[in-house]
Amino acid sequence: MNPMDEYLATLTSPRTAERYRAALNEFADWYTQTTGASVDWNLLTAVEVKDYTAYLQTVRRLSSASVNLRLAALRSFLRHLGRTLKVKGPKQVTPPVKALSARELGRLLAAAEGSTRDTAILNLMARAGLRVGEVVHLRVGDVEMNGRSGWLTVRGGKGNKTRRVPLNGEVRQALKAWLDERPQGAGDDLFLSRTGKPLSERDVQRMVAEYARIAGVEATPHTLRHTFATRAIEKGVDVATLAAILGHSRLETTGRYLHPTAERIQEAVEGI
Repeated sequence: MNPMDEYLATLTSPRTAERYRAALNEFADWYTQTTGASVDWNLLTAVEVKDYTAYLQTVRRLSSASVNLRLAALRSFLRHLGRTLKVKGPKQVTPPVKALSARELGRLLAAAEGSTRDTAILNLMARAGLRVGEVVHLRVGDVEMNGRSGWLTVRGGKGNKTRRVPLNGEVRQALKAWLDERPQGAGDDLFLSRTGKPLSERDVQRMVAEYARIAGVEATPHTLRHTFATRAIEKGVDVATLAAILGHSRLETTGRYLHPTAERIQEAVEGI
């Protein structure tokens, strides 16, 4: 078995092994076409990998993500061979998540009106800022509500941290409607699948995708959480308070959600 095959056999994910094999073979082909010789992985230099990176960017015009995937395969294989070649890939710029407008969110919620369970889930993400993984871990006992206020104990967040999240009137109303309809004796999980089993993250992702299709909007669970953060800032909630609600330990993380809309930018210059 050659060194590349030995390395690929150590990878636990068949998909990763397939992608890395293609990336390494692609590099070897480029190297041979460029130099006229077969690549000697043990003598490969950083200059040659930089030349390859430039080729991928300027000649093939690949995206930063595609270039970095190929470089990741090279780095991993070279580490396996005991090499410590350091080559920086192009910086990936993650486009900001687009928050839903009030009209888009209204259409999404309208599409779910036939299901109290789904309406409650959508409200928790869009009006309380929960992550999809936090929603599926909720238990009935995590909900505290009275006539004028409500709180939710959120577990299963990043870092296994627990926090209390305030619930506005619309979220309380949606949760009450679901709790009134939720089957008795169904266990501790707040949300159940159609078969009575606990919901999975994939169940919620599929549900959001289906309502988004019906409503004619682009939305994912993360879009809904981002929508909550955007609306909170627009209503004057300070970043530190928002970070506490969202469960962020660093304000810089919260800052990634804050992308002013065109309307807000226009409002900012009016009257100056």
